[in-house]
Amino acid sequence: MGKLEFSNSYTESNELIGYNDDILINVLIRLPGKSLMRFRNVSKHWLSLISSPYFSRCLNQIPMFPSAIFLQMQLSLNKPKYHFLSLDRNPVREPSVQSFTFVDDPAGIRILQSCNGLLLCCSNNRLGEYNRNYYIYNPTTHQYTTLPKPDNRTQSPNTIFGVILAFDPLKSVHYRVIFVRSSETSPHLYQLEMYSSETHQWSFSSEISKVNNFSQGVYCCGGIHWRNNSGSFLRFDVHQERFQEIPMPKIPDDWDQQTKCRYFGECGGRLHLILTSCKHSTSQFNVYEMKNNFSGWFVKYQVDLNALISANPKMTQSNCHALEHWDYYAFRVLAIVVGEGSGQGSSSPFMVLHVPGKVITYSFKDKTSTLLHDFAPDCTDIEGCTTFEYDYAYPYITTLANV
Repeated sequence: MGKLEFSNSYTESNELIGYNDDILINVLIRLPGKSLMRFRNVSKHWLSLISSPYFSRCLNQIPMFPSAIFLQMQLSLNKPKYHFLSLDRNPVREPSVQSFTFVDDPAGIRILQSCNGLLLCCSNNRLGEYNRNYYIYNPTTHQYTTLPKPDNRTQSPNTIFGVILAFDPLKSVHYRVIFVRSSETSPHLYQLEMYSSETHQWSFSSEISKVNNFSQGVYCCGGIHWRNNSGSFLRFDVHQERFQEIPMPKIPDDWDQQTKCRYFGECGGRLHLILTSCKHSTSQFNVYEMKNNFSGWFVKYQVDLNALISANPKMTQSNCHALEHWDYYAFRVLAIVVGEGSGQGSSSPFMVLHVPGKVITYSFKDKTSTLLHDFAPDCTDIEGCTTFEYDYAYPYITTLANV
């Protein structure tokens, strides 16, 4: 009799959840993206609910963190292919390999940037820059849109020096795409041009002198950040359309300004930077985080890879001298993941590293590492096997945002 009463209560609870949209939404928005896509097939009501703009807005109000990363395979530059690598604790035996075929582009599709769940992609055609297509793609819903070409050209098509997507679902359902082009007024200037998904229009913005490398910008907290050729950083506020210079982190005097950028990226609304020096061992270094007022940097994490190096002797490169600390220890930082629910099922922040033949995670809290995947068990040199760089690693974040 007790079991029967439990069964009735359990059924009634299920019915209560199933017919109360507020409770159901509160449950569904906490599920992984793949589960949401499957649950759309439960019923017409669930399909309508999950596909509604209201559900998407509710989902967007929850800070999301990467659950996987796309890793571009450098051996497939013609028609790029990507490993899709989960950030779960369990090692992946065979990460899925895929090319993006959401549109029939004979040159193939290349990822340029990942921004809060949306991917900025382009045609891989290297000839005829002006004829290259640019796409915004949602890998969760498989929706995409092709960006219209600007129609306000007064002269011949301009050279493109950088393209970046600015999307923050916590603030708006709309996004902007910023193109850095050669200026039509001066050979010494760059011109910023923006596309808005809200207006579906292009507009000219600021001009800036040619002092930056605009090919690798990072969007964070309403602004795009570039590393200046002089060593400082430049922030462009997308909404106020104004620039702000941000100084470099304070580095030791004996570095002699000889620094190498190991990582520059964003996660959970936080901007991170890793610098190393040719005069110091790269087995120990700091991870810097941008201050909330964008006035500078502070040391967020301290990294010690000595235990990892001892467990992975292949990280010590035999063709480098110990005094050449740039690449004496073979590793690449692919991602920094922070925030509750990120990847490994806990709130402990971690770093994703590529060492010879492997991708691992390194916990900032307890300095331990976990294997994600062994790409080449027999690989002895990071340059002699599959190699990934941080600018070829693109976080995957669940979002139902429309494009």
